[in-house]
Amino acid sequence: MTQVKSISFASQQADLLRARATASQFDPHLHSTYSIVALKRGSAEIRSATWSDTAHAGDVFFFNPYEVHSAHCREKDVEYDVLYPSKEFLSKCLGFECCHGPLRIQTTILRRRSSTRELIDALDAPTEEGKSIEASLGRMLAACVFSTDSADESSRELARRACMLIRKNCTRAMRTEELASEMGVHKSHLVRAFSKAVGMAPQKYMRQVRIAKATELISEGFQLSAVALMLDFSDQAHFTREFKKVFGVSPGALSRVIDGYRRKKGGQPRQVR
Repeated sequence: MTQVKSISFASQQADLLRARATASQFDPHLHSTYSIVALKRGSAEIRSATWSDTAHAGDVFFFNPYEVHSAHCREKDVEYDVLYPSKEFLSKCLGFECCHGPLRIQTTILRRRSSTRELIDALDAPTEEGKSIEASLGRMLAACVFSTDSADESSRELARRACMLIRKNCTRAMRTEELASEMGVHKSHLVRAFSKAVGMAPQKYMRQVRIAKATELISEGFQLSAVALMLDFSDQAHFTREFKKVFGVSPGALSRVIDGYRRKKGGQPRQVR
């Protein structure tokens, strides 16, 4: 069960959401953006669909968009910061134009070094516009290995197609039977193949993708009631429960930060059309 002692969000510039948290465990989940995690205190056992390792204070580790991952702390809890950059922001930090295809971080963990320490220092004392974070992140990413190949190519074709169909239809609730029917396979076969390739069952993956989309919509300025409606949750309470399973806090914690950022920039809450 996800166990979060505290978490706060910040958004100082477009295409980069930040979170600061103290937690002891995160159940398998995913995000639609990259996740760059700077561990500031403690140690944690990290597991994803493609790798597992132990991270220690001072290390920085990475997850690609839609990569299922979980964490279990070896001590009572750990402190960490997370950056959720878009592909455009990541490309800007690396100093090249954003490619149309997938851009994957092949590096899993950067062990404690001067560049990880510099990033952690920047996260602790950022400039108002977050430029020191962007510069520090760019220098650290120079030590990483990237690929333009899709990780799904090494997965079973059925799971790849199912993932794409789920993401395409993330604005509506979909039953596993319906997904299997659209894929033209038996439900049990889909569940076995999907779970082996992705690391979680299709139904749980669907919920995770909808929460990832909800995070995007909140970051774009949509109100929580509108997000719940757009993503076909039964009601806002249902949406809140699913969001808390991923982040350990209600979506209001993120919404308040985004509203503050938009007011600062002179924007208004967006409405469903």
